[in-house]
Amino acid sequence: MTAPAGYGKTTSLSQWAAEDSREFAWVTVDEADGDPVRLAGHVALALHRIQPLDPAVFQALSSGDGSRHLTALGHLLTSLRNGNRRGVLVLDDVHELRDVASMNFIRALAAGVPAGFQLAVGSRLMLGFGRLRSEDRSVEFGVEHLAFTHEEVRAILAHAGVDPSDATVDTLVQRTEGWPAGVYLGARAIRTASDPAIAARRLAGDDPFLLDYLRDEFLVKESPDMVRFLTRAAPLDQMSGALCDHVLGGSGSADRLAEAARRNLFVVPQDRRGEWYRYHSLVAEMLLSELRRREPGEESRVHQRAADWYEQQGQPENAIEHMLASGDTLAAARWINQHAPDFASAGRLQTIRRWLTAVGQNGLVSYPPLAITAAWTLALSGDMPGAQGCLHAAERGSFEGPLPDGSSSLTSAVTILRASLGALGIDQMLLDAKAATEGEPPGSPWFPSAIATLGVAHALTGAADLAVKELSVAVQLGAAGRPPTAAVAALAELSLLAADRDDWSDAEEKAGQAVHLIETAGIEEHLFSILGYVAAARIAAHQGNQVAARRHAGTVLRMITTFSPAVIPWLSTQVAITLAEIFLELGDFAAARIQTEEAGRHLDGLLTEGTLRQQLSRVLARFAAEGGHVPVPSAMALTRAEMRVLQLLPTHLSLGQIGEELHISRNTVKAHLVAIRRKLQCASRNEVVERGRDLGLLRT
Repeated sequence: MTAPAGYGKTTSLSQWAAEDSREFAWVTVDEADGDPVRLAGHVALALHRIQPLDPAVFQALSSGDGSRHLTALGHLLTSLRNGNRRGVLVLDDVHELRDVASMNFIRALAAGVPAGFQLAVGSRLMLGFGRLRSEDRSVEFGVEHLAFTHEEVRAILAHAGVDPSDATVDTLVQRTEGWPAGVYLGARAIRTASDPAIAARRLAGDDPFLLDYLRDEFLVKESPDMVRFLTRAAPLDQMSGALCDHVLGGSGSADRLAEAARRNLFVVPQDRRGEWYRYHSLVAEMLLSELRRREPGEESRVHQRAADWYEQQGQPENAIEHMLASGDTLAAARWINQHAPDFASAGRLQTIRRWLTAVGQNGLVSYPPLAITAAWTLALSGDMPGAQGCLHAAERGSFEGPLPDGSSSLTSAVTILRASLGALGIDQMLLDAKAATEGEPPGSPWFPSAIATLGVAHALTGAADLAVKELSVAVQLGAAGRPPTAAVAALAELSLLAADRDDWSDAEEKAGQAVHLIETAGIEEHLFSILGYVAAARIAAHQGNQVAARRHAGTVLRMITTFSPAVIPWLSTQVAITLAEIFLELGDFAAARIQTEEAGRHLDGLLTEGTLRQQLSRVLARFAAEGGHVPVPSAMALTRAEMRVLQLLPTHLSLGQIGEELHISRNTVKAHLVAIRRKLQCASRNEVVERGRDLGLLRT
């Protein structure tokens, strides 16, 4: 159902729900649902209320990579099919979405809805459901179906007490083009005119006339208390009795909302229980304009009190949105800093980025703890420009005392972050790591990360004995961390160092401990867990266990595609070199060649290289000596572009939609798929998915 605002899309869908015997699940979309994980969560919760879904749906949403919403969709559709119940899912206000990923989620949902279920979509914008249209699987309603006819306008005029003469009806239809909201407001606006037909001709769609009507014909007839209630609630995108009581500093708001809805004062119920309401969007804008005129500054105070209420209710997302709307950037920054790690763990990186954009660089400089948290969050998701921008903001800021994350000082936090990223080269990484260990006391939650980074820096500069000593301390102190990423990285580095000195027994023990710690802590999808899987793959390759080696290496390749560790150049270089060694051990020269090329590209981004260039030279020499020039198709030789396409093949997305997700053409996706099938030696897309999962290239 597609039409501009005020055409009664929500009303029509609500009337359908009231008359249909089936159960309806309802999701009203807003701008924040441009985060596809958030949208998928709302859809899942709405459906769960009418039919319990498989817990796998919510498990998929709570962990995984950036495509977790598509993984969850597969479980959701399977759960609906197995439930064998009839129902309707309504997605209203879909025009609020601006992100291709969220729209593709809806298209995939529409394509996979099982028999007995219907999807109803309300939007102001045309939506791309051409495939369903061509398959005769959709019915579309637009302006021509929703616009009022002459007879409907005549009925509205009569109900408003206006003489429904042919001239008045014709004029109002012409001026409003049958727009229901305009007809309704126009009818009420002209009902006191001596000549309604002339008044209808003068009716325009711009704001002044409607605002005058709002003030003189609507607000003036309400009590001062009701007017104050309606205008002060206008900044709220949704209203409940409890929320309005808190925001407006009174009581009885639930009764006021119910009365306003009953009297058709442009307050629309959002649920059948009469708990939540919203304004008609146009009227909300009019009331907000009136609030700004009557009570300058009250809009900001309403948002601040709404933020406080949502925080008390344990709804940090709504709290942060209102605090940002209030203009109190510093308070918003504090709240974002507190909750960003939880949103990152839930895959809500798009939401975090939107908040950071709203806070701006000045906001990050004003509250540098958020700059530190944001830099870590973006770095661990592979966003190099974003991480570096936040780091620079932290370097420009000032903060007294320990940081909320437990760092002893802002200077120490900046130093640990800079050392861990190592963007200025291995030599500077070593200096920063030394300073970081001096800035954090051994009891600090950040000391394990500092000492682990110092150990890595010594390993990359050839000081193996010092590295072993420092990494061992990191293991001892960091194993109890939440999460224990410092201990995982330290164990993996100790395994790689042991393998370099041919102590394979110690290397196997340390790699096993790293993987065990990863699994028990549930951090299989953490960036630094890549090191643990690399170490495990190297042990398996040395032992001749081809299946285990390829599975662990496949996991690493998938994670590299997901997280893009290029934001940490020393890490991406070390991983590529070690993978090249592993593939040479397996006799997979095609895969080894790709990894040596990757390592070379990453090395070029380091100002100083430590021993990494020497390590790569040794691998290249071995590659040349062992006849690596023979081109043999290899499942481990997928390019990064092919790996990105592979990650989306298990979804319901078409090749064209995959192209939209990745910002490439459908033909390019098709070419990558051909290469993937050749390298994995598969005949179909389904076979590719099964083979990819067997090899660890796809999540199971």
